[in-house]
Amino acid sequence: MAGKDKGTENHIKETAKAVFFKEGRFNATTQEIADAAGVNRTLLHYYFRSREILLEKVLLEGQEVFRKKMNEHALTGLSFKEKISQLIDVWMDRVKEFPYLDSYLASQIHNTNLWENLKMNDKEQRKNIADFFAELQEEMAAGRVAKMEPMQFLLNFISMVSYPVIMRPLMENSFFNSKKAYVQAMSERKEAILSTLFR
Repeated sequence: MAGKDKGTENHIKETAKAVFFKEGRFNATTQEIADAAGVNRTLLHYYFRSREILLEKVLLEGQEVFRKKMNEHALTGLSFKEKISQLIDVWMDRVKEFPYLDSYLASQIHNTNLWENLKMNDKEQRKNIADFFAELQEEMAAGRVAKMEPMQFLLNFISMVSYPVIMRPLMENSFFNSKKAYVQAMSERKEAILSTLFR
């Protein structure tokens, strides 16, 4: 077989992302992904030896893009509140594009190999978090954010953004009378989060 073509490889990856994280078909077979991509299964296996390898590759690449976008907004010269506002926008944009991604991550909570690969362990990332916490402590000292351990603020922020996304089926069935009502509530989510985090 001829050498691998990047265009074909990227097309398969983009199709897999759509199947897994846009449609929520986490158990889709390589045949189903190949059919969606318009290629034969042999070709898919040539590029990605198994469904698991393909899934992990698109997940890791997607998380890296997301992480870079979050870092870019966290390191801007905007006010701290404006940064948090933009971080929420980045997260919500990802949710709109891939509504089942956070649910998949939650479903893999005991997959130690996956989390080892997703771990943020580079020096630059640790420095970014330290800088973020230093700026947060300035906000606390100025009275714009309630005083707490910086990690608690970060946990609050992550939970308020991600929990309604991860629990969408339960939320829609238990608290909303339609998917439209849930989507409307999520469109108002940013302002609710900002008013909770900031004084």
